[in-house]
Amino acid sequence: MADVLLFPLEGPHVVVAAVPGEPGSAVISRLHDGAAVGSVVLARDGGTLTIERLCIEPVYRGYGAGSEAARLILDAAAAQGYSLARAWAPPDLGLAVYFWFRMGLRPLHGPGPDGGLALECDLSTRRR
Repeated sequence: MADVLLFPLEGPHVVVAAVPGEPGSAVISRLHDGAAVGSVVLARDGGTLTIERLCIEPVYRGYGAGSEAARLILDAAAAQGYSLARAWAPPDLGLAVYFWFRMGLRPLHGPGPDGGLALECDLSTRRR
């Protein structure tokens, strides 16, 4: 995963860590008990980081793990020199669009992956 982002990424409640032997894949775990609550798949295309999938297991949704993981990933991508971040929302999941809006991504014009909506953000605004 070092070719995509440098891990682990640790926040107040979750840690995002690379899955050994699976480039671009990471597991999202709670800090207080180590429980794996979700996963993420990332890809790099030059200066663009694409979040191909960020999924929290249904039983763990609604507690902020996905939001914290997304913020950790976007902040790390900005700090590690990426210029853009992209994600997508499936056509049948309106909450995914709202989620990525809250994370600072905005829709791109034209058709998105699999009929969904492609979203993007300029990471230069996140650099410190």
